[in-house]
Amino acid sequence: MAQNGSHQEETRETGNEQKRTRTRTITISLDDLEDVDKAVRDALGKGRDVATTVGDSIRDSINAVRTTRDSVVMVRLSKDSLEKLDELVDSGVTNSRSEAAAFLIGEGVKTRSDLFDKIAEQTRVIREAREKLRQLLEEESEQDS
Repeated sequence: MAQNGSHQEETRETGNEQKRTRTRTITISLDDLEDVDKAVRDALGKGRDVATTVGDSIRDSINAVRTTRDSVVMVRLSKDSLEKLDELVDSGVTNSRSEAAAFLIGEGVKTRSDLFDKIAEQTRVIREAREKLRQLLEEESEQDS
């Protein structure tokens, strides 16, 4: 981009102080303006594409939540968490607090899937240990009879 410019300096006195201001005038050719216009249009187009992709991703997640919700859970929330649910509803991302809560829980489970895998494994071990204890108690009970 070819830029032609000129500099101007201005000195002003205010009270006991002197202030210097330097301004620069830039001249841009018509061809350069077209390049800037094209760059701005390209950037806007890419931004629109990203926004569409993010919007599609959120819409897909919400639709998945809507179609797979068949259990009811009562939950108490902090004021801050409730405000976040209301923001999702007010923005139109979700239609209700219930849908917003289901969406956020689903996203949290996906995000922390490695932790939930570890919890599931430990839960399986605990269930097996409980079952063995139950069987031991039944055997003891039968022997005492």
